[in-house]
Amino acid sequence: MRWIRVERILAGLTILDGLLGLAVWMLAGSASGALALLSLLALFAGINAWRGRPAGHLAALAFYGLQLATYHAFDSSFAYRVRGGLNLGAVVYLPNAVLVLNLFAIGMFAACAALLWWRVRGAGQARARTSKS
Repeated sequence: MRWIRVERILAGLTILDGLLGLAVWMLAGSASGALALLSLLALFAGINAWRGRPAGHLAALAFYGLQLATYHAFDSSFAYRVRGGLNLGAVVYLPNAVLVLNLFAIGMFAACAALLWWRVRGAGQARARTSKS
């Protein structure tokens, strides 16, 4: 029962993240369509995780996995970044670039992986119990 409460909190944070991303996309004139797609992925993940479906946790892993780190080269030859709504970054200065680790995304990625494991393991145990009887 305790895990279901944690699952709902994380699903709510993912839904909030998706809504914030959509708000930024709609309000910022220079925002790309990738932000809208990423935000829709967050909404899909959050709603399905709220309902206790493993697909929601899989989508959340994809959503937060894309945001784990961003890379900015000083000469602007290569810049990799995907941002959702919620960010808490730790900056690592490299000789020719900056690497930003999104600590919020890392934490949510780990939590969603644990909840996915709990959901799949729980479903497997339920099937094993019903097959024994």
